Amino acid sequence: MSTTIRPLTRDEIESDAFWPLLWEAAGVDADALMWIRDVELPKLHAIGAVDGDVVGFAAYEKLPDRLELHYLSVSEDARGAGLGTRLIDALCRTAPSSPLVAETDDDAVGFYRALDFTVTDAPRDARWPDRRRYRCERSPRADSMDITLNSYRNRALRYVEGTPSEPSPLVAVLQEHTPPGAHVLELGSGPGRDAGALEAAGYTVDRTDAAAPFVALQHAAGHRARLLDVRAGDFGGPFDAVFASAVLLHIDRTALPNVLATARRATRPGGVIVASFKKGDGEAWTDAKLDAPRHFVFWREEALGAQFRAAGWREVVARDATKPGAPDEWIFVTATNPHAP
Repeated sequence: MSTTIRPLTRDEIESDAFWPLLWEAAGVDADALMWIRDVELPKLHAIGAVDGDVVGFAAYEKLPDRLELHYLSVSEDARGAGLGTRLIDALCRTAPSSPLVAETDDDAVGFYRALDFTVTDAPRDARWPDRRRYRCERSPRADSMDITLNSYRNRALRYVEGTPSEPSPLVAVLQEHTPPGAHVLELGSGPGRDAGALEAAGYTVDRTDAAAPFVALQHAAGHRARLLDVRAGDFGGPFDAVFASAVLLHIDRTALPNVLATARRATRPGGVIVASFKKGDGEAWTDAKLDAPRHFVFWREEALGAQFRAAGWREVVARDATKPGAPDEWIFVTATNPHAP
């Protein structure tokens, strides 16, 4: 059986196989171990290396400015297979834009150095007053948008397989604001589902995506498409409309104003933009659908409308577009590029 890295269940944490791993990671007596298992671990995130039984685990805390590793252990029989490294990589993928911090002693500091952690002295721990302690920190591996884009590049076919064939409701929104025959720039075409629906309705679509595999899939299906990262400073044009379904929701808050301004410059006076965003507060990482990390930024209608107006768009409407019973909440935005005064 191959070893899988995944979140641990409560039953696995309470299993006989887990107890010696926790003892080695914590180094305390049985009563204290029971408190860690029953009181502390439920407050942390616990992932494990599972090969029938749990053969390794990491327990960590997500803080606003960092990930903090509390416990890490691999069973003696499973060492030498890189499971410790896989556990570290897996927990880093839960928040790739955050640094990872851990404390250790002479027995394990070499492990962290080998994984490119920066090592500095840390205060001694009262549990082990005679041991020298080290603070180990690994910087984020990449920008959140780059990490998300790499996930789409590496999982393009999985995305296609998991995407419904029916077009986004945003297609109908564009049809309400722009007549057939209009030239539409689509940002983030992906497998081309929405572009196909727009073309069938009489629109001319400039298909674009920042992930080369999606562009290649479009070419293989007989469509023209081009590589375009929405963070680029020029989209071409002018176009009658910009269509952005579930793509700008990956853009960091600080980067969105520039993207919206570039989209407006690519749109003729009187042209429109229609775009969809996830509704909510803050931001989050998920491995859902692709089994690879993607970063999402959540918005509220008022704040999102203000972003469009600040970028020069007018007649901005940001409305709740959540379907009854849907697991996710959505916002649809429509806006117009004003004529020159």
